[in-house]
Amino acid sequence: MTRPTAVTNVSAGSESARSGAPFGGRHAVLGAAGGVAGLTLVSRALGFLRWIVQATTVGAGTVAGAYATANQVPNVLYEVVVGGALAATVVPLLAGPVSAGRDGEVSRTTSALLALVLLVLTPLALVLALCAGPIAGWFPVSQGVDPELQRGLVAAFLRMFAAQVPLYGIGVVLTGVLQAHGRFTWPALTPVLSSLVVMATYAVYGALAAGAETASPVALQVLGWGTTAGVAALSLPLLWPAHRLGIRLRPTLRLGRGTAAKALRLGGAGVWMLVAQQVSVLAVLALARAGGSTGTVAVYQYTQAVYVLPYAVLVVPVATVVYPRLAAAFTRDGDDARRLTARSTALVTGVAVAGGGMLLAAADGAERFFSLLADVAGMGASLALLAPGLVGYALIYQVTRALYAADRARGAALAAAAGWVTVALASWAAVSLLAPHGGDGVATLKGLALGTTAGMCVAGVGLLAALACRMGVRVLAPTARILAATLPVAAAVGAACNWLSRQAGTVIGGVTVAGVGAMLTAAATLAAICAVDREIPAALRRRPARPGVDDRAAADEHEAQEWK
Repeated sequence: MTRPTAVTNVSAGSESARSGAPFGGRHAVLGAAGGVAGLTLVSRALGFLRWIVQATTVGAGTVAGAYATANQVPNVLYEVVVGGALAATVVPLLAGPVSAGRDGEVSRTTSALLALVLLVLTPLALVLALCAGPIAGWFPVSQGVDPELQRGLVAAFLRMFAAQVPLYGIGVVLTGVLQAHGRFTWPALTPVLSSLVVMATYAVYGALAAGAETASPVALQVLGWGTTAGVAALSLPLLWPAHRLGIRLRPTLRLGRGTAAKALRLGGAGVWMLVAQQVSVLAVLALARAGGSTGTVAVYQYTQAVYVLPYAVLVVPVATVVYPRLAAAFTRDGDDARRLTARSTALVTGVAVAGGGMLLAAADGAERFFSLLADVAGMGASLALLAPGLVGYALIYQVTRALYAADRARGAALAAAAGWVTVALASWAAVSLLAPHGGDGVATLKGLALGTTAGMCVAGVGLLAALACRMGVRVLAPTARILAATLPVAAAVGAACNWLSRQAGTVIGGVTVAGVGAMLTAAATLAAICAVDREIPAALRRRPARPGVDDRAAADEHEAQEWK
């Protein structure tokens, strides 16, 4: 079966991928990463606007708290049940067949993965809908909130959100399939569609609701089902580009023997990592309610939306584009995989440090901006405390995928799980110390930020150690150079810009100084990266090679020289 080539997409050397040299060289990878970063920036800008619309229309009251609480549950259930087996498994399973052009095997594996996901998640969604009332009673009640009102709202939202559980599974499988083929545009584009759907939902809800505490049943139905429609927009459109690639879906539950064994190895390790992550999510949610006051959960989620913005725009595109290439490199003999792992990890680390510096610089400005829409006291301090943890968060994304590609998932899972467990324990300790009597939203937000940063540092160090054990300590040399050069610069410039933004007498002035300061911090960090490793900015300036142009032997020789 021949895959159609008429898909208009950001793809990194699709012809080279089929010939066994996926993504046609490093320049193609970075060019594709730039394309994905551009789409991700649009997506995240809309996502950020979505949070602004939510803060304006849904607010930070009882409805917002119940909505935020219920909206976490479908994702947690999906992640705990099958997310760990899917998160980084699909690309390694398909990298070999895609590179070898075994289209029938690709279609069979995709069909089986989708069928297995639906077989597991659909009954789970039904159980969630039927047991929404008792589940709603498990969550602690913040001070100043009517317990019966909260439980009723959470239960109603859970019934409407239950369908999200299988939709998440469909989206993750199809995203992995497209990325294994070097197709990155649609997975970066569907979040745009989702944000548009959800923003329209918030707008309609705001028009229907008399206020955050007195929303009508119709308004609540619009809010709940519209949010679920946003998840559908995130996953179901991916069926079209998968079909255009020539993938034919058939009802089957059978994976090939070798494929099934590899899936069990990778997925089994991933389950522990994702269980630990979701335990930390639920722990943080409970701590935000127990230690905070009305609206603390919503403010925490607004803070998280800002926190992940530089991570999503700077880190995820590079790591996402290089992952299929890493998976293919580990199927071949030679040293390409080690070189690619070393350089890509260093690059991800550098941009993560830049992102952390930007968070520090913009922390006060972000709180001032959101304060125009809702009461978000504590956001600025929380962001400043979260900033150092962004590097560890980025390493979880990058290094776990590198070790999955090397079929060494156990070490990655243990290190990442240790980090997430630390998040839960450190957050509990910090909130207990800072808000011992509850009802203190600002102190609770600071405690959660401290716990998150502690956990991400534990995960980052553990993952780098696991990577060194697998590939040798020399694989960490580029990352060590980048850290030594960038950390002092990002911390100093970010802190200075944060101080300057706090001196501004007006909200507009503070936000402007914070925005300019964030850009200056990123530029200074990039300059530090340039000083220690000139190859990274040089490669970023080059255009990606056209698919199918590079001779494989020449590309491999060139790659060997560049990644030394």
